[in-house]
Amino acid sequence: MISVLLIDDEIELVKAFRTKLENEGMEVSVAHTGASGIALLKKRNFDVAILDIRLPDQDGVELLKIAKTIQPTLEVIMLTGYATFETAIQSMKLGAYDYLRKPCELSELSSLIEKAYDKKMLSETNIILKEHLRILKTHEQMVGESKKIKEVKNLMKLAATSDIPILVQGETGTGKELVAYTIHDLSTRRDKQFVAISASNLPDNILESELFGYKKGAFTGADKDKPGLLEIANKGTFFLDEIAEMGLSTQAKLLRVLDKSIFRKLGDVRETQINIRFVCATNVPLKVAVKEGRFRKDLYYRLNNLTIFLPPLHERRVDIPLLAEHFLQGHNKRYTRKNFTKEVMEIFMAYSWPGNIRELSNVIERACLLSGERQEIGIDDLPIDLLYNMDEHTESSEITSPGASLSLDGQERNLIMKTLALTNGNKAEAARLLGIARKTLYEKLKRL
Repeated sequence: MISVLLIDDEIELVKAFRTKLENEGMEVSVAHTGASGIALLKKRNFDVAILDIRLPDQDGVELLKIAKTIQPTLEVIMLTGYATFETAIQSMKLGAYDYLRKPCELSELSSLIEKAYDKKMLSETNIILKEHLRILKTHEQMVGESKKIKEVKNLMKLAATSDIPILVQGETGTGKELVAYTIHDLSTRRDKQFVAISASNLPDNILESELFGYKKGAFTGADKDKPGLLEIANKGTFFLDEIAEMGLSTQAKLLRVLDKSIFRKLGDVRETQINIRFVCATNVPLKVAVKEGRFRKDLYYRLNNLTIFLPPLHERRVDIPLLAEHFLQGHNKRYTRKNFTKEVMEIFMAYSWPGNIRELSNVIERACLLSGERQEIGIDDLPIDLLYNMDEHTESSEITSPGASLSLDGQERNLIMKTLALTNGNKAEAARLLGIARKTLYEKLKRL
């Protein structure tokens, strides 16, 4: 059933449109002002919106921008009762599917809605396919040969043989979703749905609506049943990221799902039974959250059957050259084939990588772009942060890539960069600590 939002202040016209569309099996919600239309868009998803260009409280073009921000895949058909074709064309440039001039044939409107709906379905399918391809591309190999990452790989294989809940802990950017997807792909549930959501920055009522769904009439604007993500993930794997950000009331409801594999949708009198493998993740120590009263103790122990700790990148430096080459090969398909200079790899090995693997990937993509047609990626292609944020715990033996010896220039460069990091980039203070003149430091920086 196509869900349509009709925003127009002409009462009789809206009645005629609604009757026609509902007779054709569409579900129609109505708003007579821009403000009430925005309120409905925030409460539930629609397939197509019919939007009058001139509304009593808001310009239709501005409302179009807001609507596409709230629901990016929403298809919008603009209505105009005036000779404002320039405005209608401007709307199409801003993402509207098409426009109709009032008065229009009801059959023409109905046909246009169906075409817009088909486009929306195609767009959403493409988004899902792209996301799966992104995960599969990353999953081609869990890159790394360090002792810690080998332990992670072994635990993922072990976790895949069971349906017990898995807790993944690690800093932001370490690859927690990749671990969850790999467990799913190695398990007997691999042919079923892998559904993911992050609890970060979502209010409890919105998160619960997404998790559990609701019945038609459960609240104002609930014009049809909405299945929750837990129901969609039935027989598959459900990945809940940033679980420590959930409110205590939602945590209690999740605990019941984990214990009994049932839940109740908002507005429903019956329980919904599910069969799901849960993988949850967090970037904060849950024990600390429990002590602070931010996380339920019983939920923590229910999740803590098997915990996989993902190490930050600075704790698995031996993997940095492998990861860097892996990301570079991926970008080589779009840019001129490139390689890293020895100095760049030395900097990679010395940098603290607070953003972990995600930061490394972004740095390499940026460097590929900035290096243009050059085959070598040099120091000038790197962000300045990499030069001034060396890890003070890095041993000299860790800075060099495996099998390579650090040159004298490299050692001098590393000492200067560490000193600059210590002084927050203050070159005069760095020169004083190094025991050289400021001019000499500038000359060395230019040479190196």
